Amino acid sequence: MSMHPVRCHALVLLAITGLAACGGASAAPGAAPPSTIPASPVGVFAVTSTFDLHVPHVAAPALTTLLAATGGPDAPAGYLVDRVIASLPDGRVKTLATAAEPSVAAYINARLADLAPRWVDGLDELAAGLSRIATHLGTVETLRVEDGGIGVRTITGVRFEVGQAVTVVPLADAGLADLVAGVRVTLDAAGHVGISEHAHALPFGAILRLGLDRAVAPSVESTAGDLAGTLGGLVDCERLGGAIADRVGLGSATLYGAACRAAVTAIAREVLAQLAAIDGTPLGIEVAGTAMGFDGNSDSTMDELLAGRWAGAVYAGQDREPIDAGSFLSATDR
Repeated sequence: MSMHPVRCHALVLLAITGLAACGGASAAPGAAPPSTIPASPVGVFAVTSTFDLHVPHVAAPALTTLLAATGGPDAPAGYLVDRVIASLPDGRVKTLATAAEPSVAAYINARLADLAPRWVDGLDELAAGLSRIATHLGTVETLRVEDGGIGVRTITGVRFEVGQAVTVVPLADAGLADLVAGVRVTLDAAGHVGISEHAHALPFGAILRLGLDRAVAPSVESTAGDLAGTLGGLVDCERLGGAIADRVGLGSATLYGAACRAAVTAIAREVLAQLAAIDGTPLGIEVAGTAMGFDGNSDSTMDELLAGRWAGAVYAGQDREPIDAGSFLSATDR
């Protein structure tokens, strides 16, 4: 019992010593927080970019084909019936069907809600989706920065935003090589990052074809894997074939149904061929970038690029079309 006060005294001393130690580890009042401004831009960064563009003139014909299917004096049925008849094998049936085309188109137009209720809206959605990916293009890329600010920007994929869905597709899926450009990267004392002006090819037609098949077409017909599948899903070719056969009075429903399926395939092939033709005129894009560097763990090395902005133009030969807006952000891959 005589030792109890000593123990208590010792415990009190230990407690005071512990509090003093904890207090010594605390930051001094008024000390500045760790800096988030990097001292070096060196690193490898996963970057996503977005560009708002004008539709290049060479891309307009593909849009026109889709719009033609719902426009015109006898559209929308007139365009479809005309393409079905054009897909018939040459002979007496095709000759008679061609002569009867105006009355057949009027007849089908009156029954369109029954035979192809989604034809008009579906084509409008396809045209709107194609226009969207042609004017709002995203990329997936890597920015590698070495000592001295020597860098390489490598675009490895494209991002398509259609409705609420975002579809990311590697360039390799279209048989395209990565798009590579050398850059110089600067970093000032305030954390401002500059990426020098650089240019690379823009295989616009191949990219649009990829987006039409992988992003736009499935947004219209969820079970379709490409444009032809989507168009085929917008019309009941068996029932349409029967209606045309009844109206023409010559040729079987099976014959006209097969011609219908051939017609939608031909329309898809025509659109895709026009997209491919875009790349007959080499396009390129030239941009320079600015951003804010961010050091998240205060090790003086840049971890992220924030609030990135691209400025530049799409060009074909001497023709240049400024981009409306360009943005990017990143995270480090380290």
